[in-house]
Amino acid sequence: MNDNYTATNTENASDLYELRQGWLDATDIHASAFESVEERLCSSIYHCARALRMVKPENESSPADKKKEPTKEPDCFIFLASHINSPQSATTAAGYDLAYQWLAQDAAKAAAAEAALSLYPEADNSKLLKLYDEQEALRPTLFRIYRKQMQALPIAMVNTAATAESSADALKIEALRYAAVNADIGMDVFRTHYLPLLSGKAQFDARIVEAAIWGGMLRSDPDATRVISAAISLNPSPKYRIQLLRLAALSGASEYLPLLLQAAETDPATGYPLLVLFGHKSVMPELLKALENPRSMEQAAAAFSQLTDQLLPRIPRLTVVGEEETDEEDAAPQIPDIKAARAWWDKHQAGWKAEERWLFGKPANAVHLAAMSKKHAGSFGRDLMALLALAQKAPLNIPSEIWRARQQQLFADKMAAQPAAKSAQPAKARHA
Repeated sequence: MNDNYTATNTENASDLYELRQGWLDATDIHASAFESVEERLCSSIYHCARALRMVKPENESSPADKKKEPTKEPDCFIFLASHINSPQSATTAAGYDLAYQWLAQDAAKAAAAEAALSLYPEADNSKLLKLYDEQEALRPTLFRIYRKQMQALPIAMVNTAATAESSADALKIEALRYAAVNADIGMDVFRTHYLPLLSGKAQFDARIVEAAIWGGMLRSDPDATRVISAAISLNPSPKYRIQLLRLAALSGASEYLPLLLQAAETDPATGYPLLVLFGHKSVMPELLKALENPRSMEQAAAAFSQLTDQLLPRIPRLTVVGEEETDEEDAAPQIPDIKAARAWWDKHQAGWKAEERWLFGKPANAVHLAAMSKKHAGSFGRDLMALLALAQKAPLNIPSEIWRARQQQLFADKMAAQPAAKSAQPAKARHA
């Protein structure tokens, strides 16, 4: 195969992987754009994998042979993914072996190996389980991979990792996150971590408690929602406070509105998206006030649009005395039209029941949330899936990190099944 053609596909795949990784954590990405990136990435990897067949004899299967290993994460991922997707079974096996080795290497190789194993799970998970027994330092990473692969693990193994005093904090966190999305696991493993806060415990790891509370919320434990207040009040770290506030917003509990409004006032960029997740009618008067404040009007306008499905028109901002004027109306500063927002509210507030949570102009029931989840990726897409899981009162077990096509397949299967159905079984097939 032409070397230039192969180099072009490798470079394209590397760029697309980097873009995809950035979009996983971006605030809100249109699902269609995300899917397009993944389709092009998979196509480039396909051609890179076929190129290996042209340059390697059948008996030369090691990815490290006669080829310098890459050092940057995107290049490392493409290197592994190309070998894993090779038409030659020996090359595929060698690609998996190298991925297992790289899990214990530097950050770039470890991240690439985790992504490759999560997106292209090997049919036989015995090597991953063996790594868990042999390399204690890798156990948190392995639990993340188990969760993304939707591997079925022994419940005793999960409970031990999540609750044993000998377990490292990082392992407890990842084990709890794995447990949270698996419907077969009951509430006890989560309550062990958050119930002490209701008794006045002041020393705790906010990351562990956050993961445990989410598991309890997915199982409709009222104590899990109630303990969020104690966790927030006892945790001074802004980094972890915002994660706990997200749980408060997802819960929709009215007692958390003052905390969420305070967060919006303190940091509009992170606070107003939380008010969207909260979604109650009581948010709207506060948004109208915020639209009058230059510091918060843009974030309030974005929140208004997500709640109502109405994009506010932009109008020229009035200039103040002494400010430089312009003859070009299009060049004048634009602000959201507060009058349009008030007009919408005057017309629709009577139809918004106090007990309802709205999103995109409709009550946020399971049917509506399912439809919206198909349209959004990024962190907002994850929030929609979280709201849907709470609405259905059961974990969805659909990892946001896997291929979007696979995610949508699992999503369709989940929506077609009964609400009380068990979590999806581990995926064996690779994305084509």
